[in-house]
Amino acid sequence: MNKFLMFLIDRINFFTRILLGVGLLCMVVLISLQVAVRFILPKLGMPAGLPWTEEAARYLMVWVIFLGGAIAARHGLLIAVTALIEALPTTPSRLLRRTALALLACIFAAMTWYGWQWTLFGADEISPALTLSKFWLYLAMPVGCALAAVNTLVLMCQNGETQEALAA
Repeated sequence: MNKFLMFLIDRINFFTRILLGVGLLCMVVLISLQVAVRFILPKLGMPAGLPWTEEAARYLMVWVIFLGGAIAARHGLLIAVTALIEALPTTPSRLLRRTALALLACIFAAMTWYGWQWTLFGADEISPALTLSKFWLYLAMPVGCALAAVNTLVLMCQNGETQEALAA
């Protein structure tokens, strides 16, 4: 595979990992704030509520799941049943693995397209607490699935190059 393309994808994944870390940190802060406001402040005689923190944490979790799945796809860490691939001889095993990865990339591409359709469909909805367009929530699916499709194709090509080098 083209070294520049690999470099570009790895850079995108690097920044995606940073976004994942920031997203997880924000979720922890928001949920901790919600717990403090809901349970600690009333004991001090200061009842208060921050309903937007739950919604923001929930929306961040959706983004973290889709982006994290894309990063997992790059490293072959998505859940898989590999008993048949491991039981087969080398050549059929390689072929079956590449076929499975190609099928997975196609599924991610279809999810990207349908996710974009859903994003456009739900763009008029407004979230109750944050009063944001749900476009930003629904956008997590097409973005995450597009990145997962690219990462799966890169993994497929990388595995092919590695196994060809081992065979030589």
